[in-house]
Amino acid sequence: MSLSTATTTDVVYRILGVNDQGPIAELRNQKPEQIEELQAYYLALFEPEEASAQAFPLVDRYLIAVRVASHTNSVAVANWYADLAGKAGVEEAVIARARNVNESLVHNTPLGAAVHHADLLTTHPSAAQKTDLQALKDAGYTPAGIVSLSQTIAFVSYQLRLIAGLRAFGAAS
Repeated sequence: MSLSTATTTDVVYRILGVNDQGPIAELRNQKPEQIEELQAYYLALFEPEEASAQAFPLVDRYLIAVRVASHTNSVAVANWYADLAGKAGVEEAVIARARNVNESLVHNTPLGAAVHHADLLTTHPSAAQKTDLQALKDAGYTPAGIVSLSQTIAFVSYQLRLIAGLRAFGAAS
């Protein structure tokens, strides 16, 4: 079941603004299984099954992705997810707050707790403690929701590193 407008044949190419030709594609085509697996993971997170979407809402996934990307000043990745959030009906002011990594959100709301957790794992992962998971539970997240939140943070963090590396490779070519 598709709950979003996230579908694309290859999100990495779309974010980079390139096609499946050229030096970046040549490099990526050396590992076609990685392209397929990355796209499948993306779709699992951003076009989740109903149960997964109930555990951690799709619009919250977009906002967490915006936040994680904003921590690295990756405008293209933040814009990708901000666009998806906007298409899903999220107000521009909410998206702007997600982009502003200098502003924390109210922690006792589910989204505020998720953003706080994303900030922690993105900037100081070694400082995470058991109490941080409890804060997510206190905000109403189930174990499945916490896993989906953590997967979103991890995926976007990986995606950011991959895209930065591909950009560097493309610029060097």
